[in-house]
Amino acid sequence: MNRKIYLERMTFSRYDGGRCLVYLNEEKIENHVPADAPEGFKPVTAYAYTGPEDDGGTLIEAADDSRDALINGVIRSLYSQTEEDAIKTHQILALTNPGHDKAADYASEWARFNIDREEAIRTVDSWFE
Repeated sequence: MNRKIYLERMTFSRYDGGRCLVYLNEEKIENHVPADAPEGFKPVTAYAYTGPEDDGGTLIEAADDSRDALINGVIRSLYSQTEEDAIKTHQILALTNPGHDKAADYASEWARFNIDREEAIRTVDSWFE
């Protein structure tokens, strides 16, 4: 993973017809002074992003720049459709058979997925504010 600091908030940009470059895992840095700043540079609020791309970004699949496409792309960067389907199937099993040996594990898996899904929604919604 690569981490890069920017002096402004980053959001998303169209990379090509089917993908967007997005900036996830935002970390707000107060009183930041870049290493190469000229003398007398006043500290600013900066933002760090961590992702697989050299610039700290993450390429996601998104056919368009709509909220739904971007949320789905961010979720897909964390979970494949197959993984999401398995998590949902496990949750159904845990709910219909609470005595199942792995019911507690499945409940934890479902909770983690929902935390990630809510974070994806918050992140994308912040891009449209």
